[in-house]
Amino acid sequence: MKNRALVNTISTRLAEKQPFIQVIVGPRQVGKTTALKASIGRHAIYESADYPTPTSANLIIEWWNTTLKSESKILAIDEIQKISGWTEILKKLWDENPKTLKVVVTGSSALLLEKGLKESLAGRFELIRAEHWNYQEVKKIFGLTLAEFIEFGCYPGSIPLLKDNLNRWGRYVRDSIVEPAIGRDLLQLYTIDQPALLRQIFGAAVSLPAQIVSLQKMQGQLQGKGTLPTIQNYLKLLSEAFLVSGVEKYSASLIRSKKSSPKLIVHDNGLIRVFERPIGEKISSEKMGRYFENCIGARFIEAGWNTYYWKDRDLEVDFVVIGPNNEKWAIEVKTTKTSRQGLKGLFKFCGLYKDFEPVLISMVGQKIDEVKNISAEEVLSFSRKY
Repeated sequence: MKNRALVNTISTRLAEKQPFIQVIVGPRQVGKTTALKASIGRHAIYESADYPTPTSANLIIEWWNTTLKSESKILAIDEIQKISGWTEILKKLWDENPKTLKVVVTGSSALLLEKGLKESLAGRFELIRAEHWNYQEVKKIFGLTLAEFIEFGCYPGSIPLLKDNLNRWGRYVRDSIVEPAIGRDLLQLYTIDQPALLRQIFGAAVSLPAQIVSLQKMQGQLQGKGTLPTIQNYLKLLSEAFLVSGVEKYSASLIRSKKSSPKLIVHDNGLIRVFERPIGEKISSEKMGRYFENCIGARFIEAGWNTYYWKDRDLEVDFVVIGPNNEKWAIEVKTTKTSRQGLKGLFKFCGLYKDFEPVLISMVGQKIDEVKNISAEEVLSFSRKY
């Protein structure tokens, strides 16, 4: 199922007379390939580098020469990060044949792609960030309810299995999304000395959605002997694979923020739900609260907002966000009705940081005086702007 917003963005860029190299980066199984094929037309040259092991950059030269003889002069390469030395070869070809071809590439690893881009292709590319699907897209195309979206997230290929068999849905997500993201995008492309530890950290993260986690305590619970820098590095890699992000505590001091315990946000709630045991058991109301809070945090991250949390002793703000138009919101996420007393952390924070606006995102649509109310449906439909 294609992501229409992504299709429109790619098509518009390729329609320009002299476009840059277009680089699409995003999670596995969210429709990058389908959108790419829909955008380039049937006469373009499409190639995939998604092999089990990294391959030679000579393939790019072959594909480039084939495209030079084609009608469209458009070359599309899927999962290009799997090709060793791809940035150097692409830079050489692009500089030797300026504006001869239109080139669009995709990848599922933000760190590897962006590192290569910044080192070799500076000034020659534009980045398009594909996202996990938002609620508006899911509701329109698949007809999921808000509750279903919060509980199961949305990897498009898995949706038909939800109605069929939950165990089958779980196997699909684990085998077609989680394992390739870890086993192929991370373990094959990065130097990871403790693969088992990386998997343990992922398992711990998806069991603690929207929770502030002391890395020292996590270290003590892991079976592998990972140092704190190793755990921090593996969490960063999981974030670059669009699986889990550690949100930092908000502080006017960047240094203090970086030293905080992270709040773990899983990028799609399907990654949480799929590891519930037994998978068919209904989740508790307490867990649904975590799912809802995680879903909100993930959507802000996916939509490109700078996302933090805040905590001072027993006072806490679920999310502190800064938007693309410099929106500054301090956010409380509630699944049930609350009171002004229940928002005392929010009022405390906004008293300290007066440029932030207090916001309530309520699953039951509650409104409280002097607090901006935004519906869950609206926030979960936010999308990155281009």
